[in-house]
Amino acid sequence: MKIRYSHRKLIASSIVLLLMASAGSAQAARFFRYVDENQQLVLSHTIPNDKVKLGYEIVDENGSLIQKVAPQLSEHDYQAKLAQEAADKECMRTLDRVRNLYQFSSDIDDRETKAVESIETRINNTNANLSNVLKQKAELESQAARMDISGQQISRALLDNIQRAQSQENNLRAEIRLREDEKSGLHGQYDYERAVFDLENCSQGLPKTEQFAKAAGD
Repeated sequence: MKIRYSHRKLIASSIVLLLMASAGSAQAARFFRYVDENQQLVLSHTIPNDKVKLGYEIVDENGSLIQKVAPQLSEHDYQAKLAQEAADKECMRTLDRVRNLYQFSSDIDDRETKAVESIETRINNTNANLSNVLKQKAELESQAARMDISGQQISRALLDNIQRAQSQENNLRAEIRLREDEKSGLHGQYDYERAVFDLENCSQGLPKTEQFAKAAGD
């Protein structure tokens, strides 16, 4: 049993040595292949530092490619690459979002209709509140006018109420303008959703949002 064990151990050790020798041989057989300043193809065990950034290949003794190292990018090209990768990711996120939201293009129409109706409801409610404020303000101003005509001093409380009504009026009018702008922007927003929905892939990037914003403004 001891002899057999020693024999197996010897065989195992021999295999390890052979593998190490093989690895060392494979490592020694590797060459760098690159283009020099005369545009000549060079095969060498070493590569100059100034050629590394231009890209090179690692080949075996038969010239078979083991690894190809791409040229290093300039700072400008590197930043452009990062920007393109970010744009591609944003496109995929947007495309996934739109396709998850809508199964058919008619779904976009329905969503736009409901959004417009919701804004119009808010505008109508705000207009109703504005009408009430205007009536209250008119009554307060009429009361102040009567006091002034009769020679009575207009109270501070009455003037404050008029000022408060004026402030409420201004706020309500501003909200109505905001909602009207929001409603106008919806058309451009959903036109953009339609354009994204029609994309087959991100090879051409996302549609330009500027044209849809302009359309909404028109």
